[in-house]
Amino acid sequence: SWQTSAKNPLVVTMANHPEFQGAGAAPGVEIWRIESMVPVSTPREDYGKFFTGDSYIVLHTKKRPTSSALEWDLYFWLGGESSQDEQGVAAYKTVELDEALGGGPVQYREVQGHESAGFLSVFKDYGGIEYLEGGVASGFKSAAEEVAKMNQPRLLHIKGKRTVRVAPAPLASSSLNSGDVFLLDAANEGKLWQWNGKEANRYEKAKGLEVTTRLQGERGGKDKCSIIVLEEGNDDDAHFWELLGGKGRVKSAAEGGSDEEAARLAAENLKLYKVSDASGSLEITEVASGKLTQDMLDTNDAFVVDAESELFVWVGSGATQDEKRGSWKIANEFIQRYNRPKNTRVSRLDEGKESQQFKGLFHKWKAASPVVQGHAIGSVAKVEQKDINVAGLHKQGEEEDDSMVDDGNGKLDIWRIENFQRVEYPREKYGQFYAGDSFVVLYTYEKNNREEYVIYFWQGRDSSQDEKGASALLAMALDDELGGRPVQVRVVQNKEPNHFLTLFRGKMIVHEGGVASGFANRGDSDSFDTDGISLFHVRGTNPLNTRAIQVAEKASSLNSGDAFVLLTPSTMYVWLGSGCNEEERATAQSIASILQENRAISVVSEGEEPSEFWDALGGKAEYATSKDLQESPRDPRLFQCSDATGSFNVEEIFNFSQDDLIDEDVMLLDTYTEVYVWIGSQSTEREQKMAWDTARKYVETATDGRDPQTPITWIAAGYEPMMFTCHFIGWNTSQQLHAFEDPYEKKLREMGVSAGPSSSGDAAAAAPPKVPAFAQKRAEGFFTLEQLQQGVDGVPPQEKEKFLSDEDFQKVFNMTKDAFAALKLWRQNEQKKRVGLF
Repeated sequence: SWQTSAKNPLVVTMANHPEFQGAGAAPGVEIWRIESMVPVSTPREDYGKFFTGDSYIVLHTKKRPTSSALEWDLYFWLGGESSQDEQGVAAYKTVELDEALGGGPVQYREVQGHESAGFLSVFKDYGGIEYLEGGVASGFKSAAEEVAKMNQPRLLHIKGKRTVRVAPAPLASSSLNSGDVFLLDAANEGKLWQWNGKEANRYEKAKGLEVTTRLQGERGGKDKCSIIVLEEGNDDDAHFWELLGGKGRVKSAAEGGSDEEAARLAAENLKLYKVSDASGSLEITEVASGKLTQDMLDTNDAFVVDAESELFVWVGSGATQDEKRGSWKIANEFIQRYNRPKNTRVSRLDEGKESQQFKGLFHKWKAASPVVQGHAIGSVAKVEQKDINVAGLHKQGEEEDDSMVDDGNGKLDIWRIENFQRVEYPREKYGQFYAGDSFVVLYTYEKNNREEYVIYFWQGRDSSQDEKGASALLAMALDDELGGRPVQVRVVQNKEPNHFLTLFRGKMIVHEGGVASGFANRGDSDSFDTDGISLFHVRGTNPLNTRAIQVAEKASSLNSGDAFVLLTPSTMYVWLGSGCNEEERATAQSIASILQENRAISVVSEGEEPSEFWDALGGKAEYATSKDLQESPRDPRLFQCSDATGSFNVEEIFNFSQDDLIDEDVMLLDTYTEVYVWIGSQSTEREQKMAWDTARKYVETATDGRDPQTPITWIAAGYEPMMFTCHFIGWNTSQQLHAFEDPYEKKLREMGVSAGPSSSGDAAAAAPPKVPAFAQKRAEGFFTLEQLQQGVDGVPPQEKEKFLSDEDFQKVFNMTKDAFAALKLWRQNEQKKRVGLF
């Protein structure tokens, strides 16, 4: 039962409802299932698994890097076979949880099989969503119990591209189609078959392997459960077909349905309705259709925006509590009155908390966001494409960084995850982390004469999924030991918040390697750098947030803008790039003293390196040395460009790292002297064109003193030049080389299974994609080095150097065009080979 405030009996608090105690207090996901008309917390190991006979409440708590305030997305999910009573309770309790959080969340109604992209994205870290048959009434209490009790084979259907769904299918060969992936799970026999349709996409295949390996792990690993991969046309497995009732006709990909939304409804029928119950019964009155404007909304009423494929219930701040609580009743009655499908998607928004998608349905909206938004043709509403608000993008970077609870002088305790246990970490190694491991960090500080706690669980870039999962669970266990008082914060390598960095006072070091996974069937072992030579990249903007990350031991890892520490068996070299700041210089020398042991320390300025320095790096070679890096006029900024939600959005990524480069999107890197347009290999042509146009307008409208002819460079994923990678701390070259690797083949390789003939070819040997025509036009007919290296239509391959500007030519070849022309042909070719233009 809920407790009400004595001051206002309609205000709900959480005091007497244990399942909602502490809900939304920290970033993360929380889920409740409706059982006997009461929300019951779902075990974390079952996140992403939904029973078709049940209804759920899902709370997603977020925190933007530039603000200390929390934001919430609140969903209630309705299974296709759940009862009307359960659905009603889920809706009502969602509203109550919303009120308990101060009316801050945006509420969404989700229906099985028709989930929104936002809802599906919540479960990306949990392997997507999976439908399970049954529900509370059937006696199942958890997904694990449901699978354990199952002694009959089942067939799972895997479908989708950017967001892949897993759903049960009838156990028959007639369920198969050439466009998708299917899993035959014979738990009673200890076997899992993955059948790949000949036209299935790489993401469906990769998701299939993710599900099969997860199920294999739940069944005790390779020793107790085997995985068999079948490709359509090469699937002569008699027992597989026997379990499916015999081999039969496989439906075509077209019969299986498109991976894209089957139909996107146009916006000519976009309508706005005013809703009122002042007369005692619900009255719905059409206000406008087609072109909607913000001034049509009245703060004292509730409205429904009908975008045909989706409904939005907007509640004014002056609406009564009954009207607010009755918002889902409004939606349900609207669906019934206008004969809409029961699975129609519905979002509830309070005045002042409107989503960008909702604002995009209106012709004009006063409080324009600096985030770019425009709707794709054929999306939920046919809305005029808005001009990109690039001025807003320039201002967005001026926001404050994340706030800190204190100055970091409290008590620190650290554990490393080993074999699914918290193992105490030696205090003399505090501040030293390993990219292949996960850690739990407890910070204790005093506030108002009372001890307070923050639990950080730090996850290394190369840490295994089981170690990352264990770190989260063990952080929760530590939270329980401390009475549920700590705040929990997930920290990803290279994305550490300022307070976490402050705890180590500029002495944080991340080494390569780590301890082995706790799963015996993985076959890996402890891995640490033991050859006596290590290179660390030092970067930061102040004495507290500067840290060192181990990078590849080669000259190309260096750049003039930062400091590096080179560890050799006899000497610690502190290499100071000509553009590194005082904090980086000081931290580099501090890091060297920590790792020194019996070695001598030698401080080396760029350009004064001894031969032994280059020998340790495998020889002297080219690295990023431009004048821009040496002068360091501005800190770089990264923007993500995506139309995954059906509309084109641009959002700044703060405290960015290499892991923020999403292969399905386009990224803009602004270094002040140059703007790079990074093209993910799976990005759409529309994203590429709109991102390029955004970059062009971004430069044109800049008021920060930059050159109006600032170059814009097209960069293909997997072919990043050093002038691009040097802006990312601890750039991982192996991660770069695998940018084009098929995710399905990568998973097979990690499992030690032969993938057969590759459909995508060798990633490292593949030729970079050519720069498209819309990005080739440049002042005076010149192009950047990176564009010419990738190939430009209309530029003869043997004359690429002629299309460099005089300034770029001098920078690339260290000579003028006339001096180059005077060289013998073989010397010219040698020079062109050196810079990748031959």
